[in-house]
Amino acid sequence: MEKTRAIVATAPGENHTPGSNWELEEISVPTTLKDGEILVEVSATGICHTDLLITSYPKEAPGMAYPRVAGHEGSGHIKALGPNLTKTHLKVGDPVLLSFDSCTKCDYCAENRAAYCETFMAMNLFGTPEVFSSGDGNTKIAGKYFGQSSFANLTVCTEASVLSAEGIAKNQEELNLFAPLGCGLQTGAGAVLNVARPEKDDIVMVLGLGGVGLSALMAAAVLGCKKIIAVDRVNSRLELAKTLGATHTFDTTGVEDLTKALKEVAGGRGPTCVIETTGAPPVIEAGYGCVANEGSFCLVGATQDPNYALHIGTNAHLIRGVRLLGCVEGNSVPDEFIPQLVAYYRKGQFPIDKISKFYKAEEFKTALHDMHTGATVKPIITW
Repeated sequence: MEKTRAIVATAPGENHTPGSNWELEEISVPTTLKDGEILVEVSATGICHTDLLITSYPKEAPGMAYPRVAGHEGSGHIKALGPNLTKTHLKVGDPVLLSFDSCTKCDYCAENRAAYCETFMAMNLFGTPEVFSSGDGNTKIAGKYFGQSSFANLTVCTEASVLSAEGIAKNQEELNLFAPLGCGLQTGAGAVLNVARPEKDDIVMVLGLGGVGLSALMAAAVLGCKKIIAVDRVNSRLELAKTLGATHTFDTTGVEDLTKALKEVAGGRGPTCVIETTGAPPVIEAGYGCVANEGSFCLVGATQDPNYALHIGTNAHLIRGVRLLGCVEGNSVPDEFIPQLVAYYRKGQFPIDKISKFYKAEEFKTALHDMHTGATVKPIITW
């Protein structure tokens, strides 16, 4: 075992607010690795709303284990390799980016569609109990969240979640900046480039301007869509969206009939492509309702209530011809898609540096506050 620091989440109590159950603590990490495991020294990791969502679930929820280490947008260097790895090109000392986990064995994985792995939910959102232990060794701590639990300075990863960054990141600064490509940024960009696939004549509307939404917006700009409408209620993010490719912005503050308003800002008939990233039921329903006939509605943001359902009138849906799309991890193959996004970044078409801000690990509570207020879009904590 080796000691390290980690942001550890305990079971949420009454009147819980997201992130209030996180604390920076000393933990012990196993250095004797099992088959398919890789020990990674994490240098940076993005904070995503999913981290807050999953650590807000009660301990009674099926599959949940506390205490646990979250974090799923990591980057760092390989410190040790476990036995029987299939990624034989990986070496100790290699720079790596960390993405999502998959079983590698089901039909979806065999078809190179690991984002829809049959065990995606269990492997990624719930991880594995008893990976780490507390500094004194008396308490077991869950890990391998998204195969990585990168809220730890030293962590045990599954090899499926590890992507070599050789030839991708030019230096340590870029390796830290590229950390969120492993989830949030590839999810937003992939929702546009891999799932909805709008064309130049499309009117694209992005609902919610967090890291996922702004990545979707930048991807729409890469495609040269004629109208790109950014929708949020935080003015600073709307202003930022203008610098990233938005042709129009819309502030939802105080709007009573959101469906009608979204149609109007898109020219009356509504947008032909909507990317929904908020996970807020009223916005989801307005977003679906505003789509133009034969348009696309892509659901990306998870709701806080896992039992929420979007009720659709079957006949009305049929008559409108709207394509209703789901999206996990941007339908991406990280080994292929992340280098593509980096290539866009190098051309100035995917300026992720404009939406990112770095915080030391001990400043994570400030990062959460800034994320909540909208002062920061994509906080990245560094060790």
